[in-house]
Formats: sequence, C-alpha cells, structure tokens
Amino acid sequence: MSQLAVLPEGAGYSARSGQATASVVRGRGDTLTFTSTCDSLAREVIALREEITRIRNETGEEVEEPPPQVVHEPTGWQWFQIWAGRLLLIALSLIIVYRLFKQRLNKS
Repeated sequence: MSQLAVLPEGAGYSARSGQATASVVRGRGDTLTFTSTCDSLAREVIALREEITRIRNETGEEVEEPPPQVVHEPTGWQWFQIWAGRLLLIALSLIIVYRLFKQRLNKS
C-alpha cells in the first residue's frame, strides 16, 4: 500500500493473472481508482445481452400482429325474430290504443 501512496498523480499499476486483469490508478489527492476485468465474464455478458436482444425481438414481432377481429352480427333467423317482435309490439300498441279510444267514445 505504501508503494501506491508514492505514485504520482495519474500514474497506475496493472497486473494480469490468467484471464483476470486488475489495475490501480492514482487520482487527485488521496484518490485511488481500482478497476478489474475478466475476459470470461465479459464474454458471458456479451452473450447474454445478445440473447436478450434476440428474445425481445422475437416477442416484439409476435405482439405486433393484431388479432383478427370477430364480427358478431345476428343471423338471418335472428333478424326475422327481431323484426317480427317489433311488428307485434306495434300491432299490440295500435290495438290497445284503438280499444281505449273506442271505450272513451262509448262512454261519452
């Protein structure tokens, strides 16, 4: 540690052991910056980033396709029932109005 204290500002020391590298750089004042790397870890990080990107692109392509829209319309028989019901309501309404009108005329 005393050897690091006598290093001039901006100077550094680096050591390598196998795939690992460690370095120390002296900054301003009493600041020391330690940095370490390992080739196998860097390679693993790059591989994982590429796989994440690939998976994200695959899922993005699947999501982009909109699902087919299903149209729910009544069938021909259902339309017949709807219109027959409407016509019956109109006919019953007219019959009720006619009978009420007829009763009021007979009372007068």
